[in-house]
Amino acid sequence: MRYKDFYVRITPDKYIPRVDKKGNKILCDGFLIQIFADKNEQVEIDNFTAAVGFEILEDSLAEAVQFAKDYIDCEGKFIDLKS
Repeated sequence: MRYKDFYVRITPDKYIPRVDKKGNKILCDGFLIQIFADKNEQVEIDNFTAAVGFEILEDSLAEAVQFAKDYIDCEGKFIDLKS
């Protein structure tokens, strides 16, 4: 998808490591989110994950898309990288 002159790839991921409230390491469903500067996805600017129950509430592509948009909106560093 394209958002604010960036190209975003969102891929389902079933093995996102997190630590629960008790301190136990667990694997969660969620999404890998990659942000690129170019249409061909050759220049990766950032990548991160959104795990269900941590960064997002539901295993929903729509929720992952909104999370990615919110992340881009909050990260001022992207502006400098595109200049």
